[in-house]
Amino acid sequence: MSFIHNVPSKTRLISGIAILAIGLLSFFVVGKFNTGGLGGFLAGFCITLGFVLIVTRNKKE
Repeated sequence: MSFIHNVPSKTRLISGIAILAIGLLSFFVVGKFNTGGLGGFLAGFCITLGFVLIVTRNKKE
């Protein structure tokens, strides 16, 4: 995970919020249109990645 620490903290915060919003929107699409397990997995992955980017914004290696 050291590659995440090479990204500046402000960029991590902005991209984390954007990815989190995409993940939440895709969960809405999965629930509304019943797209299946892969859609749910990708939505959960986006939410997790967004959360990790937001939480690690102030971390130094």
